[in-house]
Amino acid sequence: MKRFIILSIAIIFGTFSANAQLGGFLDKAAKKAAKKTEEKIIEKATEKAAEKASEAIVNEIDFGEEPAIYEPQEINSDEPLTYESLMRMLPEIPSAQQMVGYKKAELNGQGLKLIANPLMKFQMSVLELTGKVYTVPYQGADSTQIMEAAYKNAELYTGLTKEEIDMLSTMSEEEQEAYLQTHYQEGRAEAVMLEQAAELGEEMEPLQPIIDRWSAFDDKITANNDDADAQCRTIYAKYADRLAKTVDDDEAHNKILLSYYEEVAPIIRENVIKNCKVRLDEQLPVAMEIDEQMVPIRARHQNALSALLNYPQLTAAQYFTEALKVLEVPEFPEE
Repeated sequence: MKRFIILSIAIIFGTFSANAQLGGFLDKAAKKAAKKTEEKIIEKATEKAAEKASEAIVNEIDFGEEPAIYEPQEINSDEPLTYESLMRMLPEIPSAQQMVGYKKAELNGQGLKLIANPLMKFQMSVLELTGKVYTVPYQGADSTQIMEAAYKNAELYTGLTKEEIDMLSTMSEEEQEAYLQTHYQEGRAEAVMLEQAAELGEEMEPLQPIIDRWSAFDDKITANNDDADAQCRTIYAKYADRLAKTVDDDEAHNKILLSYYEEVAPIIRENVIKNCKVRLDEQLPVAMEIDEQMVPIRARHQNALSALLNYPQLTAAQYFTEALKVLEVPEFPEE
């Protein structure tokens, strides 16, 4: 077990190094993985309390006329998961009224109402689906194959050999931290990734036009976000002075912030739906085209970077990141 943990840590460290080479594609995924762990702990701790609490207080909460939430499609264990099937399991985006109810409970410290709000269940579902995105390439593998792949990936990502990983598993946490810190300060992982990038460079060049098509959808989503921000900024301007004057009075500040959020929640929700549709209906098909062309390249270059350049996986991860933006409250304080 300890050795497996060491492998995971090594790969995580190496992934951050690889992320720098990939222009930040993996940053959001790493944050979501960390968030997923945190939320799972919370979910387990509050599951039974939530069940009883929701029964006790559901009549006190006005969730609006829209359905609270649609259940995601059930995962059929007999069928292999795909990035598209996971994306299509995304639950219905909660209503604007539900979003406001969640934020009100959060700001006012109303834990039971927070747990009972459909947005909490939505968040948990999205985090679970995000985690499954990274299991797609390893379906059908047994524990021995997974361990062998973990050793290989750790070396490809980090430059750590199997012997070094085994040695790390016998060390204390302090010794492990010191060893890994020295290892990464030496730049071995970065050197490995740069070498792999140079190795792949010429082969990837013919794919650049289709990669540019894929990236164009990121630009489209950025434009959608800019438009939504502009609308929210205009509304925020009506509340900015009062928000600034109540920074030291949480109760008054939160009341004003909620009034602002009630106005912008529909804009946020509409933008999330729009961006998720772009990822699923427009960007994913292009990602699948890229992946088809990556098959022979990966066969010739079985390294970490070729594995990281998994555009369907990146698209799916970003799709679920878009969905979680229903939790955000855009603010525009004066600079």
